[in-house]
Amino acid sequence: MANDKKNPFGGGNASSLYVPLTEIEQEVIARLVEAEDLEVHILDWGIVKQPRITFGDARMSILWQMNFNRPPTPIDVYYFDLELRTRTGLLLSKSRQVTVYDDKPISVAAGMVTTMVWDIMIHHIDPKVVKALLPHALGLTSRLQDKDTGDVTHTGNMTLTADQRRLLDVVRQGEAKVRAFSADEATKAVKAAARRRKK
Repeated sequence: MANDKKNPFGGGNASSLYVPLTEIEQEVIARLVEAEDLEVHILDWGIVKQPRITFGDARMSILWQMNFNRPPTPIDVYYFDLELRTRTGLLLSKSRQVTVYDDKPISVAAGMVTTMVWDIMIHHIDPKVVKALLPHALGLTSRLQDKDTGDVTHTGNMTLTADQRRLLDVVRQGEAKVRAFSADEATKAVKAAARRRKK
Protein backbone atom coordinates (compact mmCIF):
# COMPACT_ATOMS: atom_id res chain seq x y z
CA MET A 1 0.00 0.00 0.00
CA ALA A 2 1.39 3.43 -0.94
CA ASN A 3 2.41 5.85 1.79
CA ASP A 4 -0.17 8.67 1.71
CA LYS A 5 1.46 10.76 4.44
CA LYS A 6 2.24 14.36 3.57
CA ASN A 7 4.32 17.05 5.22
CA PRO A 8 2.51 20.06 6.81
CA PHE A 9 2.46 21.88 3.44
CA GLY A 10 1.22 18.92 1.40
CA GLY A 11 4.66 17.79 0.20
CA GLY A 12 5.00 14.12 -0.71
CA ASN A 13 8.00 13.56 1.57
CA ALA A 14 6.47 13.51 5.05
CA SER A 15 9.89 13.55 6.76
CA SER A 16 11.06 16.75 5.03
CA LEU A 17 9.81 20.28 5.68
CA TYR A 18 9.32 22.15 2.39
CA VAL A 19 6.62 23.76 0.28
CA PRO A 20 5.85 21.69 -2.84
CA LEU A 21 5.25 23.18 -6.24
CA THR A 22 1.66 23.53 -7.39
CA GLU A 23 0.19 20.79 -9.55
CA ILE A 24 0.38 23.20 -12.52
CA GLU A 25 4.11 23.80 -11.94
CA GLN A 26 4.71 20.06 -11.52
CA GLU A 27 2.89 19.46 -14.82
CA VAL A 28 5.15 21.99 -16.53
CA ILE A 29 8.25 20.14 -15.32
CA ALA A 30 6.81 16.75 -16.24
CA ARG A 31 6.02 17.93 -19.77
CA LEU A 32 9.48 19.43 -20.23
CA VAL A 33 11.22 16.29 -18.99
CA GLU A 34 9.03 13.91 -21.02
CA ALA A 35 9.61 15.99 -24.17
CA GLU A 36 13.37 16.10 -23.43
CA ASP A 37 13.03 19.86 -23.76
CA LEU A 38 15.57 20.83 -21.07
CA GLU A 39 19.21 21.74 -21.56
CA VAL A 40 22.01 22.53 -19.13
CA HIS A 41 24.07 25.51 -20.24
CA ILE A 42 27.54 25.46 -18.69
CA LEU A 43 28.68 29.00 -19.36
CA ASP A 44 31.99 29.15 -21.26
CA TRP A 45 32.05 25.36 -21.55
CA GLY A 46 29.09 24.16 -23.60
CA ILE A 47 25.54 22.86 -23.58
CA VAL A 48 24.24 19.48 -22.45
CA LYS A 49 21.36 18.66 -24.76
CA GLN A 50 19.75 15.66 -23.04
CA PRO A 51 20.70 15.40 -19.37
CA ARG A 52 19.15 12.65 -17.26
CA ILE A 53 16.53 14.26 -15.01
CA THR A 54 14.59 12.93 -12.04
CA PHE A 55 12.13 15.13 -10.20
CA GLY A 56 9.62 15.22 -7.40
CA ASP A 57 7.18 17.81 -6.14
CA ALA A 58 9.88 20.40 -5.34
CA ARG A 59 13.27 19.05 -6.33
CA MET A 60 15.11 18.16 -9.53
CA SER A 61 18.27 16.11 -9.90
CA ILE A 62 20.10 16.55 -13.19
CA LEU A 63 22.90 14.18 -14.18
CA TRP A 64 25.19 14.29 -17.21
CA GLN A 65 28.62 13.33 -18.43
CA MET A 66 30.84 16.26 -19.20
CA ASN A 67 33.35 15.57 -21.98
CA PHE A 68 36.08 18.20 -22.02
CA ASN A 69 37.56 19.14 -25.41
CA ARG A 70 39.83 21.82 -23.94
CA PRO A 71 42.25 23.03 -22.70
CA PRO A 72 45.21 21.04 -24.07
CA THR A 73 46.94 21.08 -20.68
CA PRO A 74 45.22 20.78 -17.27
CA ILE A 75 43.84 23.88 -15.58
CA ASP A 76 42.21 24.39 -12.21
CA VAL A 77 38.46 25.08 -12.27
CA TYR A 78 36.92 26.57 -9.14
CA TYR A 79 33.29 26.73 -10.27
CA PHE A 80 30.84 26.23 -13.12
CA ASP A 81 28.03 28.68 -13.87
CA LEU A 82 25.00 26.55 -14.74
CA GLU A 83 21.68 27.47 -16.33
CA LEU A 84 18.71 25.20 -16.85
CA ARG A 85 16.88 26.30 -19.99
CA THR A 86 14.26 25.03 -22.39
CA ARG A 87 15.36 24.43 -25.97
CA THR A 88 13.67 27.73 -26.87
CA GLY A 89 15.77 29.57 -24.30
CA LEU A 90 13.38 30.02 -21.35
CA LEU A 91 15.43 30.17 -18.15
CA LEU A 92 14.17 27.94 -15.32
CA SER A 93 17.09 28.04 -12.89
CA LYS A 94 20.68 29.21 -12.63
CA SER A 95 23.40 28.60 -10.10
CA ARG A 96 27.13 28.89 -9.55
CA GLN A 97 28.32 25.44 -8.50
CA VAL A 98 31.62 25.46 -6.63
CA THR A 99 34.07 22.71 -7.64
CA VAL A 100 36.47 22.96 -4.70
CA TYR A 101 36.94 19.92 -2.46
CA ASP A 102 39.27 19.86 0.55
CA ASP A 103 40.32 23.40 -0.46
CA LYS A 104 41.45 22.16 -3.88
CA PRO A 105 39.77 22.93 -7.22
CA ILE A 106 39.17 20.23 -9.78
CA SER A 107 41.65 20.00 -12.63
CA VAL A 108 40.34 19.59 -16.20
CA ALA A 109 41.87 19.10 -19.64
CA ALA A 110 40.91 17.92 -23.11
CA GLY A 111 39.97 14.25 -23.14
CA MET A 112 38.72 14.18 -19.57
CA VAL A 113 35.24 12.87 -18.82
CA THR A 114 33.45 13.47 -15.53
CA THR A 115 29.97 12.79 -14.24
CA MET A 116 28.20 15.83 -12.83
CA VAL A 117 25.03 16.14 -10.76
CA TRP A 118 23.09 19.34 -10.16
CA ASP A 119 20.42 19.18 -7.46
CA ILE A 120 17.89 22.00 -7.59
CA MET A 121 15.29 22.89 -4.97
CA ILE A 122 12.57 24.65 -6.97
CA HIS A 123 10.57 27.21 -5.02
CA HIS A 124 8.40 28.34 -7.91
CA ILE A 125 8.37 28.62 -11.66
CA ASP A 126 8.02 32.05 -13.21
CA PRO A 127 4.33 32.47 -14.16
CA LYS A 128 5.46 33.70 -17.58
CA VAL A 129 7.15 30.33 -18.16
CA VAL A 130 4.03 28.49 -16.96
CA LYS A 131 1.79 30.54 -19.27
CA ALA A 132 4.16 29.98 -22.20
CA LEU A 133 3.96 26.21 -21.75
CA LEU A 134 0.38 25.95 -20.43
CA PRO A 135 -1.42 28.93 -22.00
CA HIS A 136 -4.79 27.82 -20.59
CA ALA A 137 -3.59 27.77 -16.95
CA LEU A 138 -5.83 30.01 -14.85
CA GLY A 139 -5.29 31.88 -11.58
CA LEU A 140 -2.19 31.87 -9.39
CA THR A 141 0.33 29.30 -10.53
CA SER A 142 2.59 29.50 -7.47
CA ARG A 143 2.08 28.85 -3.77
CA LEU A 144 4.75 31.41 -2.90
CA GLN A 145 3.27 34.86 -3.55
CA ASP A 146 2.80 36.09 0.02
CA LYS A 147 -0.34 37.97 1.01
CA ASP A 148 -1.02 38.35 4.73
CA THR A 149 -4.64 38.34 5.87
CA GLY A 150 -4.49 38.49 9.68
CA ASP A 151 -4.12 35.26 11.61
CA VAL A 152 -4.40 33.17 8.44
CA THR A 153 -1.94 33.73 5.61
CA HIS A 154 -2.70 33.19 1.95
CA THR A 155 0.50 32.22 0.18
CA GLY A 156 -0.18 32.24 -3.53
CA ASN A 157 -2.95 29.67 -3.81
CA MET A 158 -2.38 28.13 -0.35
CA THR A 159 -4.08 29.12 2.88
CA LEU A 160 -1.86 28.73 5.96
CA THR A 161 -2.78 28.47 9.61
CA ALA A 162 -0.72 30.29 12.23
CA ASP A 163 1.20 27.05 12.96
CA GLN A 164 1.92 26.49 9.28
CA ARG A 165 3.08 30.11 8.96
CA ARG A 166 5.47 29.57 11.89
CA LEU A 167 6.81 26.42 10.21
CA LEU A 168 7.16 28.32 6.93
CA ASP A 169 9.26 30.95 8.73
CA VAL A 170 11.54 28.14 9.99
CA VAL A 171 11.85 26.77 6.45
CA ARG A 172 12.63 30.23 5.03
CA GLN A 173 15.28 30.90 7.70
CA GLY A 174 16.97 27.59 6.91
CA GLU A 175 16.88 28.31 3.19
CA ALA A 176 18.37 31.77 3.77
CA LYS A 177 21.27 30.23 5.71
CA VAL A 178 21.93 27.75 2.91
CA ARG A 179 21.84 30.55 0.30
CA ALA A 180 24.22 32.68 2.38
CA PHE A 181 26.62 29.76 2.78
CA SER A 182 26.47 28.96 -0.95
CA ALA A 183 27.02 32.61 -1.87
CA ASP A 184 30.01 32.77 0.49
CA GLU A 185 31.50 29.61 -1.03
CA ALA A 186 30.95 30.96 -4.54
CA THR A 187 32.64 34.27 -3.64
CA LYS A 188 35.64 32.42 -2.22
CA ALA A 189 35.85 30.32 -5.39
CA VAL A 190 35.76 33.40 -7.64
CA LYS A 191 38.50 35.09 -5.60
CA ALA A 192 40.63 31.95 -5.64
CA ALA A 193 40.24 31.68 -9.42
CA ALA A 194 41.23 35.34 -9.85
CA ARG A 195 44.34 34.84 -7.70
CA ARG A 196 45.25 31.79 -9.76
CA ARG A 197 44.97 33.76 -13.03
CA LYS A 198 47.31 36.47 -11.69
CA LYS A 199 50.11 33.99 -10.99
